[in-house]
Amino acid sequence: MKIIILIMVIMSIVTVFPSLADEANKERNWGIGLQANYPLWGGISVRYYGLSPIYFQAVGRSIWNGNDKDNMIGTGISYAVFEHKGRAITRLYISLEGGLRYEKFPNWIWLPEEQISHETITKKTTYGSGLTFGIEIAFNVFGTQIGFNTEFGQGFGKIEENQNSRTTASFLFGAGGHIYF
Repeated sequence: MKIIILIMVIMSIVTVFPSLADEANKERNWGIGLQANYPLWGGISVRYYGLSPIYFQAVGRSIWNGNDKDNMIGTGISYAVFEHKGRAITRLYISLEGGLRYEKFPNWIWLPEEQISHETITKKTTYGSGLTFGIEIAFNVFGTQIGFNTEFGQGFGKIEENQNSRTTASFLFGAGGHIYF
């Protein structure tokens, strides 16, 4: 019974509130900035708002430092449940997100005073997906629209490290800042 009530509440939010949303600002459909989500994401973000109330986001980074590598790509699709335009634009959204992270680093053998050598190379791949709820506020500063967002939700994923594999679930929390043009 509780699940049925929860589904009814979510469906009523998804179908009623978007009718209150304003039309997207046609002049500023793109945003670029930084986005970080615990535990998987973090990097440069690109957002597209041209299909209001549906929004797209891609996040990526690539770090190469000798034998160490840390690469990540993530995508998300958001649905604006509520959007209000006044002096600032405020959005309440539901987002389905997914990502992939690949890490490669040496395992060093340490003695108390010195580093001896690396024995093996660890390769770690993390696949993740999740559902988040978020809020974004965007306002004009000196003619430029700047937006800040925060989101939280539940995620699940799979971690493959060398020959071992395990599934995991995690609380998701994210924050970011973007400039729209």
